[in-house]
Amino acid sequence: MHINSNRLRELRSARQWSQEQLAQLSGLNLRTIQRLESGAKISTESLRALAAVFEVPAESLLAGEPGPSQPALNAMREGGLRGLQFTGVTARGEFWWFALAVAMVLAVAQLLSEAVGPLPLQLVSLLVLLPWIAACSRRLRDAGLNPWWQLISLAPVGGILVLLYLLTYPTKAEAALEATAG
Repeated sequence: MHINSNRLRELRSARQWSQEQLAQLSGLNLRTIQRLESGAKISTESLRALAAVFEVPAESLLAGEPGPSQPALNAMREGGLRGLQFTGVTARGEFWWFALAVAMVLAVAQLLSEAVGPLPLQLVSLLVLLPWIAACSRRLRDAGLNPWWQLISLAPVGGILVLLYLLTYPTKAEAALEATAG
């Protein structure tokens, strides 16, 4: 859950409280208040504590999140538009939504090939090959790995499994933040 940091700041300012005063009244750490006002995730306990202090419903402190289909469709569209772009990075979530789109297109092509012959599946496979390689390159770069790791998928049996595992690595910046926080 993400807190609406602007709303939190407005409620605090309306009561003319400092961050230290809010921390004392809510029983939270000052650093927690600072992180929440910068838009960090909030735990259920912290959300309840802040809602009680401000005497507002807990839901009113949460950031409005778009429906689950919107980011998915955007990620699928973006993956298609950046199909031949091998530079840059692709976030983990965006990559896996694009991978789902590729799998769905291949499934539809498979169904068509059962009815008409192998040509639709062969054509679609060729059409998605370069965008898939480009997306994998961007994803591996985002994870802090060399895109040449894709070649491991050519190894029999376990190669594709190793590549899929590498594609699940967190973003390099996220991993660095987790390491410093832990």
